[in-house]
Amino acid sequence: MRISLNWLKDYVDIDVDVDTLARQMTMLGLEIEAIERPGEEINDVYVGQIVSIDPHPDADKLVVCKTDVGREEPAQIVCGAKNMKVGDKVPTAVVGATLPGDFKIGRRKMRGVESRGMMCSARELGLGEDHSGLLILDPDAPVGHDVRPLLGLDDVVLEIEVTPNRGDTASMIGVARELAALYGRELRLPERKLEEAGPAAGEMASVTIEDPECCPRYLGRVLTDVKIGPSPAWLCRRLIAAGQRPINNVVDITNFVLLETGHPLHAFDFDKLAEHRIVVRHPRPGETMRTLDDVERTLQEDMLVIADGVAPQAIAGIMGGGDSEVGEGTTRVFLESAVFKPASVRSTSRALGLASESSQRFQRGADPNMAAFALDRAADLMAGLAGATIAPGVLDEHPRPLVFPKVTLRYARCDQLMGVDIPPEEQRKSLEKLGFTVVAQDGASCTVQVPTWRPDVSIEADLIEEVGRSYNYDNITATLPSVRPQEKDFAPTDRPVRQLRRFLAHIGLSETVHWTFSSPADVARAGLPEEYGNMAKLENPLSEKQATMQSSLIPSLLNTAAHNLNRGADRIALFEIGPVYIPRAPGELPEQRLRLTILLGGLAQRRHWDQAPRPVDFHDLKGFLEAVMEHLGVEYTLQEGRFSTLQTGLCADIYRQKTPIGTLGRVKNKVLREFDMEQALYLLDVDLEYLVGLEKMVPTFSGIPAFPPSLRDMAVVVNSDVKAGELLKTAKRFGGKLLKTVELFDIYTGNPVPEGQKSMALGLTFQSPERTLTDKDTQKSWDKILKALKREHGAVLR
Repeated sequence: MRISLNWLKDYVDIDVDVDTLARQMTMLGLEIEAIERPGEEINDVYVGQIVSIDPHPDADKLVVCKTDVGREEPAQIVCGAKNMKVGDKVPTAVVGATLPGDFKIGRRKMRGVESRGMMCSARELGLGEDHSGLLILDPDAPVGHDVRPLLGLDDVVLEIEVTPNRGDTASMIGVARELAALYGRELRLPERKLEEAGPAAGEMASVTIEDPECCPRYLGRVLTDVKIGPSPAWLCRRLIAAGQRPINNVVDITNFVLLETGHPLHAFDFDKLAEHRIVVRHPRPGETMRTLDDVERTLQEDMLVIADGVAPQAIAGIMGGGDSEVGEGTTRVFLESAVFKPASVRSTSRALGLASESSQRFQRGADPNMAAFALDRAADLMAGLAGATIAPGVLDEHPRPLVFPKVTLRYARCDQLMGVDIPPEEQRKSLEKLGFTVVAQDGASCTVQVPTWRPDVSIEADLIEEVGRSYNYDNITATLPSVRPQEKDFAPTDRPVRQLRRFLAHIGLSETVHWTFSSPADVARAGLPEEYGNMAKLENPLSEKQATMQSSLIPSLLNTAAHNLNRGADRIALFEIGPVYIPRAPGELPEQRLRLTILLGGLAQRRHWDQAPRPVDFHDLKGFLEAVMEHLGVEYTLQEGRFSTLQTGLCADIYRQKTPIGTLGRVKNKVLREFDMEQALYLLDVDLEYLVGLEKMVPTFSGIPAFPPSLRDMAVVVNSDVKAGELLKTAKRFGGKLLKTVELFDIYTGNPVPEGQKSMALGLTFQSPERTLTDKDTQKSWDKILKALKREHGAVLR
């Protein structure tokens, strides 16, 4: 919202410098995003009056003007514009003047004729994009005066961030109300002097509301004898300062009143409304409408439209229709001012992909009382600026008046939350200055009626926030809160998760953070199993692609990998720790579980001059799994797995005892193609919620053995379908207490190993804490292991 300081002063007296004002507004919650000074770069531009216009002797498209700028002699200026005449007053930049963009004016010859200055268009002064001709000033503008105050170029424009809960501050009056309360000044509202004449509005038109829940109030006025034309200079200046483009007097008045009051209006060409009726209803099946942006829009049955007796003429709270647009031939206007349900406007705006100044304000909640004020204000301006005759009476359908709450403020509770003692009288007056009406009070509390422009206030904490804003947070001394020691840990998993994040980053992975929103389409692209498509749906999603809560971290990581690989990355080493959501029974919140997902691809290590580049493989991913499990103190086993995202034969399920806790493997090529990737990727996904909930094993100290280990090897031939993990597990089970480790260090197929079989070599480490072992000591255990391997797996010693 762009706030013109000159315009703001129409409603409240302000006598502080701009920087102080900006800081104080920010402390009120009106955050200043930018401060603009439109005329800051303009110097030596004056009101000039054209006293003569002569043809250029050597250029058909140029003229030579003499312009009086209040000096001894008129300035001779060569000009190419055609829209001026003798006697017109125009902005004139004399020699030495500067214009926006540090453009300096000097003497120069144009086709042999000296030009001593320049007469300016609106664009050359930074007043819009109009460069079709000179900017013609008001005939009463005094010759020789600085044009900046006349054109509002001495103004300061503050751009504020309007928060979603404070729709009342999206207007000049709303901001002025806040400053009037801050400085203890009077708020001046514009006067409305309506002179009505002719047939009554109720005899000329009618209003029907078919859905009072979506439209609790609709007001309208009928204006006749309207003369469409340009807006006066003061109105154009106001609109330009606010970032609006002047169109014509009727449209400009509705935009002006919107910016002034914060309440959207719409003007219909009354003669284009079938049956002169207004019907607020839902669209009928198959109905379409061409909006003011000249787009034919298909309407859905849950939307709300403003229709005449035949067809929709506007999308409620968003945009009018082209069929009833006010144009040059308009003589009668139906002026609308209504209140629409925020959720209805929001959903329609999102469904159509159509946002406007009106929709942004209705989505924040409109003031039902301001609707009547804005309507009368616009009608008064149209009478004065467009010669309109106001038909007697207002069409006011108000079937469902909005009820605003009464809220009680306890003074002691306010002091407790604010951390400072504020006298009860000061608390009460703070609320009254902001428009709250005290309806009951005693020594400990007061009850106030919430004003209609503050739909964001409904509970005591909201009132305390208002008191704090008025008191000024800078006046509150910073103190440390008192903390009571608690034996219970309310977030037992927080510390291990933070430690794991640091650990993963330390071992070379980069953390990613994504939205927790997703869609079934993303699940399908990632090739996830069917159950992952059962997702928790959002009632008010940001978009169709973010309409559900994520059921897996995998789609987001694949999207990020594709983004990086398609921009030249040669190495993917990513991880994410985040929640996934599993739907429960209707009416219940979804189950939330923490997952860890790691994604590897490209080069295994960063390029180095001393090493040949090597691509990532399954063993690199398994190494990260081992590091994670060792960090968490969890023992695990792997089994051949099947997961629809991962390639069969290069996929393993992870178990802790008999509980499945995750999976790892190579991503299928089909899935990679869905994300426009060719680079092989390896994925690890584990249930972190389960792992951090386990009782962590406490490390115990073991002394360094004083006696050397005894190393033995064993090579056996087994069938090709025998898994290495099963072989190792059997060896450990039967190796006895002297066996410390078993490792697989070789697998061989080919001659002389028979077809359908493989040779597997195991490295056995034996060690005793009491003595040096001999071959006789280890042979017994070695024989037991071989016997068990023959019995369990059909192994034959090679």
